Parts: sequence; C-alpha cells; structure tokens
Amino acid sequence: MRYLHMKTVIAFVFLLTLIPCTYANPVLSQDLAYDLESVYVDVVVMPNGRINVTYWITLTVTSGSMGGLFIEGIQENYQYDTSRAYAIVDGNRKTLDRDPYGGGFYLDWSEPYVMDDPDRAQTGDTVQVVFGYFSTERIIVKTTSTTYGDLGVFNWAPVEWDHPIDYEQVQVIYPIEMDPSWISLDHGINASGAAYAGYVEDTERGIWNQPHTVQVEYDYEELLAYPFNSGASPRYFTVVLAHNSLDAYDHFRVWHYTNWTFYAPFIEPGVIGYSISSYQINAYADEEFILSFNVFNFGDDTLEDVVVDLTIPENLTLLSGSDPTNIGDLIAGESRELEFMILPANVPEIIPIGVVISASNLNFSDWIGFTVDIYVTEFIPPLIDADTLTLLIVFGIGGSLLLALIYTTYKRVVNPYGAKWEKTDTTTGYTSPEIGIETYGTPGTVADLDPVESAFFVNTSRQKLVSMILMSCVKKGTVRVISTDPLKLSDTGIKLEELTYYEQLLVDAIKDDELDPELLEDMIEEIANKVQEKSWDADFEATKEHHEEMVDGAWDELASNPTVDGRTEYYFTRPYRTYGWAWYWIYMHPRHDRDIGRVFRDPGPSFGTPQIPQWFQDLSTATGHAVDGVGRAVGDIASTTSQIIGNVTNTIGDVVNGVGQIISEPLKPIIEGTSRCVSHDACHSACVSHDACHSACHSACHSACVCHSACHSACHSACVSGGGR
Repeated sequence: MRYLHMKTVIAFVFLLTLIPCTYANPVLSQDLAYDLESVYVDVVVMPNGRINVTYWITLTVTSGSMGGLFIEGIQENYQYDTSRAYAIVDGNRKTLDRDPYGGGFYLDWSEPYVMDDPDRAQTGDTVQVVFGYFSTERIIVKTTSTTYGDLGVFNWAPVEWDHPIDYEQVQVIYPIEMDPSWISLDHGINASGAAYAGYVEDTERGIWNQPHTVQVEYDYEELLAYPFNSGASPRYFTVVLAHNSLDAYDHFRVWHYTNWTFYAPFIEPGVIGYSISSYQINAYADEEFILSFNVFNFGDDTLEDVVVDLTIPENLTLLSGSDPTNIGDLIAGESRELEFMILPANVPEIIPIGVVISASNLNFSDWIGFTVDIYVTEFIPPLIDADTLTLLIVFGIGGSLLLALIYTTYKRVVNPYGAKWEKTDTTTGYTSPEIGIETYGTPGTVADLDPVESAFFVNTSRQKLVSMILMSCVKKGTVRVISTDPLKLSDTGIKLEELTYYEQLLVDAIKDDELDPELLEDMIEEIANKVQEKSWDADFEATKEHHEEMVDGAWDELASNPTVDGRTEYYFTRPYRTYGWAWYWIYMHPRHDRDIGRVFRDPGPSFGTPQIPQWFQDLSTATGHAVDGVGRAVGDIASTTSQIIGNVTNTIGDVVNGVGQIISEPLKPIIEGTSRCVSHDACHSACVSHDACHSACHSACHSACVCHSACHSACHSACVSGGGR
C-alpha cells in the first residue's frame, strides 16, 4: 500500500546523522574481521515528541577476537539507559561498560586491550549487542503544510556503519491508538488507520548511498499495529522500514509526518533533571575529591536562570567551583556538567552534601534536590617519622627504650582516631571504637545489626527472611532463579559483590538446583549465633524501635523521591543511608505489598516508564511476570508503570511462595534444639507484667538469656528475691 508523498515543506527539520565506528581493541587485534549480520532499531515515540531508542546489533567474528564497539555521532541530547546495555557473546550474557571517548563512547564487554580476556569474542562467535537511550528533547517537531495543515515531522536516521550490513530494520512506534476495524489479520493498517494518524511520507526518505547522493527505495515498507498480537489492546500505529545488503556508510533516512494534534497537548514546561554516577563518595582526610554531576532540562520550554546551591557542612572546604553556581538559561534538552573540588578535614564520619537546583520561572515545588554522602577515612599519624627512626638506629639499645616510650605516647595520642571508614564499607556500615560495657541490657543501647539480622531480631518469618537473602544473592549475580513452582536455583559462580556470611551459606545450601532445608536451618542457626553475639548487651526495646525507624525511614525516602526514575533506582539498587540495601527495609514495611504500586503511580518529571535493572528483569521472566516488554508500547505512562510494578510485586510474591514450599514453619521465638534465645518478646512481656519486680528482673533476664530454661529460672529467681508485694 502506498501513501501520500510530500516534498519537504517545513519550518524546522531535526536531521540526525550518526556515524559509529566498530571498535574491537584495534591496536592489539590487527587481524580482526567480522560480518555485521543485522541491525534492528526500535524507536518508541513518546506523546511529548521525545523518543526512546533501542539497538539490537548482531555480528559474527570471522577472524581474530573482539571486545567491544565504538559508537559516535548521536546528535540529539539523550540519557543513556544502563538497564538496556548488554552483549550476548556465544550465548553468554555480558554487561556492557560505557566509556565516553571523543564525540562518542566505547561499549565494552571485555577488559579493553587485554587480549587473553576470556570475555572476548573469538573467531566463529556470534555477538548480539543491545543498548538504548532516551532523548531529553523533542524530536517530533511541528511543521505546517498548506495541503495537510499542522503536522509532526520525524526526520531522523539510525547510526551509519563503517561496515556493510546484511539487513537493517527501523521500527517507529507512535503513541497513536488504532481502532480494531483498521487492523488486518496480518497486523497491517488500512487506509482509514493511516488517515487517522495523518501519515504522510516525504519524498526524501529512503537509503542514500555514500556519498549520500543516490537515493534508493526501502526493500520493505509497511504500516502495522504494535504489539503484533491480535489479542493485545490497545495497539499502536507503527511504521516498519527495512533494507537488505547495505554498503558501508549508507544513510538509512527515516522521514515522514503524522498529525500534530497527537503531540500538542503534551508540550511540557521546562523540567529540571540531573544525573550523577554515585550518591556515595569515598574520601580521605586532607585529600581533595571531586563532586561532579550533570544538570539538564528535559522539558520543552526554556529553564531561566538555573542556579545550583550546595549545602557544604563543617569539616568540608570548597576549593574550586562556586557556591551558588549560576548556570543561566537551559533550552530544551540542554545539559551542563558541573564539577566541584572539595577538601575534607581529618574526621572519620559521613558528611552529607545537599544539592538544590532551581530556576527562576519554576515554582519552589518544582525545584529538585538530592544528597551525596561523603565517607571520610581519617589520617592516623605515623608511629615514628624517618628522622627519628635514623636516630634510633644510631643509638641502638637506648633507642629501643625511647621507642617503647614513643609507642606508649603514640597509643595515647591516636586513641581518638579509633573510628575509621573501610573502603569496602562505603555503603554498608561503620567500624566504631570499642566501648567497654559493664552491665547487661544497658538502657538505650542499640544492637549493631545489618538489615537481615535486624529482621531476625524482630521475629520476621523464616519464609520472608530466606526470601530476602535469596533476592540479595540474585542481585549480586551469584544465584539465578530458574523457576519458582517448584523453586529451582543455580549457583552461577559469579560474585558481583562480596557475599555476607548468610548469603554464602544460602549459596552453599543449593544442592541439585534446590535449597536443602537442613542447610537452611544451619544458615538460620548461624544468624542466631551472630545476633546473640551482637545483641547480648543491647536494650531490646531500643533495638526494636531502631528497626522500626529504619523501615519507616527507607519507605519515606522512597516515597519522597520526585521522579519514578529515582524511585526505581532507590528501590532496586541504592542503600538506605549507611544501613544496607534499602530494599530490605522497604520490603519489611507492613505497607509494602499493599501500597508499593501507589508509591510508583505518579511518574513525576520522568522520561517514561520505570527502567527495571537487568537482574530483576531476568528474575521476573523466570517467574512468568516479565517486566522487560511491558514498557515498549506507548500511551498512558502511569498505566504502564502500574503494570510494571504489579509484575514486580508478583515476582517477589512468587519467590516468597517458592521459598515457602521448602520452609513450611514460621520462625519460632526459640529455635527448637538450640540453646539460643532468638526472641525477647515473650520473656520481656511476661516480665513486664510483673510490675513490682520488673526492674530487678531486667538485668538478670538479659544476662542469663542463653536458653529458655536459663532465662526462665533467672527471671523467676530475681522476681522471688526482689521481695515484690
């Protein structure tokens, strides 16, 4: 079917010419050769005229070895999406590292320039590279035709390649719903559907051969309804273009029009956005560090007089960069990178830096803020300097006596430096100075427990506890869920992060793709050991109150994040301050299962639907609640977000149910057959009910709480000897 053609009559054309160069460690791999078999490009047009682009690139190495690609020339302002960045090398999935260089970036699935890296694709290997991004500016722009009226023009091209391509396809999915009567059984759109969309082709579209002077028609050009599933609803107007046997540097030009009325209502005012590589920075006392982030406008109107204010606390000194920083105006999609050099004082603490970004033409409620935590490792003075050491060597034995004196003095001097941040503890915990406790159950003392241990302390069920540990193992890449009914797991041998003792015990409990119940009991037993060691001197009520504060605090931080992108990152990835993975605390909130969808309902100033990290996408697919395909159809972002989060909660629920098939009994207050008191609730409540003897009983109860019988006896004895009336 052919459609109306139109010579170019536009007020403004946004033409993209993108020229990538394939990259495969060229300095070291001189004999590299490969066939570029196919390039598939999905372009999802958002109602606001921005685009969401995903590339699927398939190639086969015919000589040498290959470790990555180099892409350059993306001219629109965009936000790279790390959740759509991976390579499948000979059937094995690899994470893509993006390394900006010049006007483009490398996409590496192996260590650059390391020829013996086992991740490199070898001769005969097939590689599929996937990457995607969101434009942060409107690509569909308005033009007016005397014949057709106001139209939205899409004049764009995928990247050009320096290699011949066997097959290339571009699929443009519009936010234009099709009536079922316009759709044929083979998913084609009839003339009525095309007319409703206002579809007009430009005569300049097609394949332009190098040097872009010869125009060739596409081999395939069709209008279809996406998704390509007759049972789906709604279905969207889609333009599919394809061509075989493209030469190197051929220009695949996509140029057509749709009715402007579909985009006009979604023109957005200026919206502040920012991107930062990490919300935690390791720093060393008296050594400068760099705080850097990007500020951009992903609205349509200009942001006026954009100002960045930093809140720099005591013990941090700004060395370069100004506070406040006046960026000036930001037009749609424009971005600015800011960099600040800061010097920390010699104090071992977490120091938060507050950042607020404002614009003079926005209301206060539309300003945006975030916090970066600086983890400062103090400098401990050396025991002895070089000059003094020389004197000691010269004076021999007398020097030894002097050395002993110096060491004693040194210990006294550096005693205040007993607290220190470890490199590996940046987002997990703080090593505090040892404090001598002479009494048991000291009022106000909170046990130093991580989220899982804290969950154990407050009697979280075994089912939920094991599920939490399993989720963390999946996130760290160590465990893969094959199915949940029944629960089947595999030990991948991968450790993206160090495992905790209980995570390692869970991995060890995987036997023949199943969890061994007895080994799970051993894991819970070990958690009981650790909790007892850490909480023997703690105030039970204070520790329990602290746990509740953590749960409420993590939930509030999630709910208060202004964007769905920020909420998604926080939920799946970020820590809650220094108290471990935020998801642990959020999942323990009593409102999680009921209200988590409500938290994500308002997308806020976001690019689109939530981008779920790859590890959870894989998990959701294994449970039958896949989230990776939900967001590709466009339209109601809030509705799509709700569907995605629904699949997230269903996935977690299936994991918990799968664990429940193995662990049928809830976590009991006292594990049978052990000598550990794992819950203070029952004992404490009973003791409190004897008001007259509670005070006398308290210390004895805590000191004797090594098993139920000992606790009962001590409590009873204290109560009798207390002489209560």
